Amino acid sequence: MDARHAFLILREARPGSGERVLVAVVNNRRDFEIARTAGWYRIPVNRAPKQVGADYLAFYLTGRFPPEQRHRVIYYAPILAYRLARRVALLPGEADHPRAQESYFKIEIGPLRQLEHPVVSAKLRRITFISTTLAQLLHAREIRELWHKPSVQETLWR
Repeated sequence: MDARHAFLILREARPGSGERVLVAVVNNRRDFEIARTAGWYRIPVNRAPKQVGADYLAFYLTGRFPPEQRHRVIYYAPILAYRLARRVALLPGEADHPRAQESYFKIEIGPLRQLEHPVVSAKLRRITFISTTLAQLLHAREIRELWHKPSVQETLWR
């Protein structure tokens, strides 16, 4: 990546163009506030799931959040664009961070939407990313319901 270009546009997304959802873990309030107010979320390229592309990004809030929010998905947002950037370009106040020069996906999102009912993790599971569908997200009550079950056609195709 050329130093003159802090961000490389990977893909412009079209909100509402599909129903794929990537559920991502949010470990702290600062990252959640960035998503809520600045409209973006970051994923280290070297820790990203194989399938980063989605139409929506949903947020699984960890145990570092208040009891009424922790261990659940409450919010999601449409994905507007994907960009590639070094961590230092995303968080310039942390230029001395050990991973400052590492590449990150900057996922630009629209306004957060609140689910009608949160998707709770009844059993504490180690979650990093979950690929699911919008229908599954909107109807799920428990985290295990988010994992995509292949259709008969998908199974036969494989």
